[in-house]
Amino acid sequence: HDIHQLMRLIAALRAADAFVLVTQQAIGESTNEIEAVAPKTWRYLQMNQAQLNGRKSSIYRGKPAFSIFGVGPYTFAPWKVAISGLYKKLNFVKLGPRDDKPVILDDTCYFLPCESEEQANAVLKRLATSDAQSFLNSIIFWDAKRPINADILQRLNLSQIEP
Repeated sequence: HDIHQLMRLIAALRAADAFVLVTQQAIGESTNEIEAVAPKTWRYLQMNQAQLNGRKSSIYRGKPAFSIFGVGPYTFAPWKVAISGLYKKLNFVKLGPRDDKPVILDDTCYFLPCESEEQANAVLKRLATSDAQSFLNSIIFWDAKRPINADILQRLNLSQIEP
């Protein structure tokens, strides 16, 4: 059942014509220059300001208008090895650029940024080892709403795993 959901998700990602408006390259960065650099985008943001200001997360308080979170150099890595935090199974996938642009994931996914497909393949290979899978399974509480999270994934030292 989980593998079918994942396959549908991957197919949807490949077929999606969705775009993300990235207003910052780093958390807290000013968004004011959008007005001069991309006036149509600025008008779009202004027209939707009420809705954007209605976001309930405290992460946006005191930040520049139209801020986003979870953005940094890793966001723009061309290749990623990703996993959904919501699924009840360890299933990492490799994601590469689409139309020469990096794929950007929502906040339900976690990923390791990679600079090349070869690096992504090496990471994926290490994550698929029985040592990595056993370790992760031993520290994941599968009954949690979001069993896979950054804290769990950061406990795994990939450099210690033989591919």
